[in-house]
Amino acid sequence: GGVVKGGDVPKAGPGTLGIVAYQLKITAGFGTTLHLGGNFYYTESGKDYIYHFPNTDIMVLQNQGFCPNFSGASFSAESSFENGNSQNRAKPIDAPGYTKVIISQNSPNDDYYDIVNNTSADGTTNNTVSFKPNIHRVFGAWDIVGDHTNAANTSLGNLPVGPGTTGGYMLLVNANYNTGLCYFDTIKNVCPNTYYEFSAWVRNLCGQCGADLNGTTYGHDPGPGFNDKYHGVMPNLTFTINDIDYYSSGNIHYSGTWEKRGFIYKTGPSETSFVIGIKNNASGGDGNDWVLDDINLSTCYPNLIMNPNDTAVACAGYPITITDTVKSYYNNYGNYQWEASGDGGTTWFPVKISGGAVVPGVDPHIITPVLINGLYQYHVDAAFTPTAADSGFYFRLKVATTISNLTDINCSVDNSQKVFLKVLSSKCSVLTAKIVNFSGTVLNSKNILQWAVADKNTIKKYEVEKSVDGIHFTSVGVVDPKEGKGMEGYTFTDPENISTVNYYRLKLTNQDENVLSYSKTIMLYNKAVQFKISTTNPFKNNLKVNVFLPELGKVEMNLFDMYGKCLIKKSVQLGAGNSEVTFDNVSTLPSGMYILTVFHNGTEVQNKLIKSN
Repeated sequence: GGVVKGGDVPKAGPGTLGIVAYQLKITAGFGTTLHLGGNFYYTESGKDYIYHFPNTDIMVLQNQGFCPNFSGASFSAESSFENGNSQNRAKPIDAPGYTKVIISQNSPNDDYYDIVNNTSADGTTNNTVSFKPNIHRVFGAWDIVGDHTNAANTSLGNLPVGPGTTGGYMLLVNANYNTGLCYFDTIKNVCPNTYYEFSAWVRNLCGQCGADLNGTTYGHDPGPGFNDKYHGVMPNLTFTINDIDYYSSGNIHYSGTWEKRGFIYKTGPSETSFVIGIKNNASGGDGNDWVLDDINLSTCYPNLIMNPNDTAVACAGYPITITDTVKSYYNNYGNYQWEASGDGGTTWFPVKISGGAVVPGVDPHIITPVLINGLYQYHVDAAFTPTAADSGFYFRLKVATTISNLTDINCSVDNSQKVFLKVLSSKCSVLTAKIVNFSGTVLNSKNILQWAVADKNTIKKYEVEKSVDGIHFTSVGVVDPKEGKGMEGYTFTDPENISTVNYYRLKLTNQDENVLSYSKTIMLYNKAVQFKISTTNPFKNNLKVNVFLPELGKVEMNLFDMYGKCLIKKSVQLGAGNSEVTFDNVSTLPSGMYILTVFHNGTEVQNKLIKSN
């Protein structure tokens, strides 16, 4: 051990400051829960003492970043802390170990909190007033800011409001010397097997905090990038689920802006409620003064895209296909059910395809999504032969994370476009040809399509259409009908080098070229990737990509954030064999998930990466 004497450095105000910190190197795998505890023994004035560290459970989590497509209001009762025309909100929150006070020139102090719409000491709204000494600023040092809710600029937040003016509230904390909970809430009515974004916006209030080893404070902000020991103790928060630590924000440096912190949590197979918490994870003293707002707990929903996206026109007694493409940030929305509505889309009922007809009935399906361009996707076809009585119905697809969730209105997703079915029963010039089988294979890096046709007398041509997203199709070739009688088989080879995933469909046109029909859509996936990549994952200050090419060629690399925005592009010429490509300018990227796409000779390879700070 060692000895600390009064008057020694480091100092905090008039006293001697001593901080004991411990760090663990964790080698456990993701999903492991660590149970931590212990004692600290010390002697003061000849008397022995024991400090019992609180027992803590920590989850080893691979953070997946935030949802780019989240939906729904926060489940948390204190998501934005309400609003009011008094600077201090009277109603307290559950903050174990903290006491609510009224903000003033020297309050709140360590271990205290307030809920305010203005962080000044006296209602002043001017954040340009001087610092120490100054009666308008708490301790002469804190920023004067407003809350974050519905701010036009999410980084700057809202301006503070004056006395008597209604403004949004935020949680203001002067953190305890010891780590511990400063907020918790019980979340109910959540869905099993579902990803939720648990996040909040936080702001370091004190760029003026800090002292050197002798306790000398600074009357100005040393500026960004200055040594943190002169910025005081950095706020550092831990987000908990059911009393288990899942995520640490890391040090929240003073930047004069709001910053979003949080992680993605997946509920268990039968989990419908849990308790969230936010802990102070740093010591108190000089610094660790912060505000928090917009606690968010939202569902990561998928996108559903119908084809056609408005009206499907069919002839009574002849086949038609309705298609839906499901795209999701995660791979858990692989359960689906078709639905129909006979009253314009007000009420819906489940349907199934039976004997080529659409009939009422529960008919859930399970499919495994495929990762394409950073999103998990799959394609669903409903091929049936409508009757005149089917005209006027709407159709849509419903998806969920489990079969049972399909019947729960709060745990299923039905946001695809509704398709109106118009069935013609008279004066309907139709194609009598029927596609008996339509399939494809990948051979020698080419897509080969096969199909057979019955009753082809009305066909003038088969046009092959191709898409990389399952929505937008272009023509890649035409095949003429054969003159023989009976069922005929056809083959078509796509002349282009394929990318990883392609969608195909057939457009059938009659002799007068005024009537057409489409086949179902199929997807071909090239599992035999022509080249390989490996990366450092997680990465930190630089990102190294190892590339193997079977031959000399050009390689294009794109690094996307979780919102699909391309951040960095690289184009390099590499030789055959193994090569290493380095992204040097990644140290300033925020922590979270990224998608790396690498293109070579028409083939794409993707990796999900985690940036760690």
